[in-house]
Amino acid sequence: MLYEQAFVSLPEFLTGLPYQNFDYERTLLSAFSMAVLQELNGRNINNPISCLRSEVEYPAAPGKRADLRLDLGAMKIMTPALSQYGIFQDNWLEAKYFKLNDNGRPTVDKLKVTLLLLKDIIRLVTLLPETIGQPSQCGRYLLHAYQGLPKEHIAEKKNTQNGKSGFTRSWVKSIRTTGRQQIGNVHAQQEVGQFDIVIGANLRQLQLEFEATTFAYEPRTDDSTVYWCYLTRIDDFKVTLGQYWLQRKGDQLTESGANAYNTLVESIVAGLAV
Repeated sequence: MLYEQAFVSLPEFLTGLPYQNFDYERTLLSAFSMAVLQELNGRNINNPISCLRSEVEYPAAPGKRADLRLDLGAMKIMTPALSQYGIFQDNWLEAKYFKLNDNGRPTVDKLKVTLLLLKDIIRLVTLLPETIGQPSQCGRYLLHAYQGLPKEHIAEKKNTQNGKSGFTRSWVKSIRTTGRQQIGNVHAQQEVGQFDIVIGANLRQLQLEFEATTFAYEPRTDDSTVYWCYLTRIDDFKVTLGQYWLQRKGDQLTESGANAYNTLVESIVAGLAV
């Protein structure tokens, strides 16, 4: 909820005086964190900075860190009714920020951008501290911003090559579409060789489907000096690897069998590339 409210400030941080010329992802994240703190201060929360931490290690994956973690516990607002809006107490966020160079070209390869986004989604779905048999406690957010048109940064299609069929990565468009979206196959098994380097060869059998709600700020023109900004909240999901699966529907977590969740997470942690 506070992430959504802080997101309203993002165009100002990226294009308004005196915030222009943001060059690094950490700078964007720092500005977004300050916007979250502003929201906490506006609610007169004691010691608001204690509610927000950056570079937080995933408990299930030592050495792997989320960009931001926000705990709404101090606000004392959580109720079963509020949770029906997709609001959770423990909120984790990964951020991606893609710029153009002086020649107007993306600074990161399009295919790598796509795989980095998918890797963050996999981490958010599988690595958060949840307990089967108890209501889910974790909100999952992907903050992504692009200088110029996002399609200039993202590889939405894999072409047919060497006899292997191509496909459209429809999920990369869905996470930039305002409102609630049902997102299906991520085609991990059919992905290009760079998948093994960026995400991990042992995760090619992974299947993922999820429901996401996206908030967007898009400029009125195609001017490459401004930014397309998105906050994607992952709501329901199902992730499968081999014979094991984990699912969240509403605030209920279920698994394919006894200890399947732990086994699945261990396999994903072992398979994820650094």
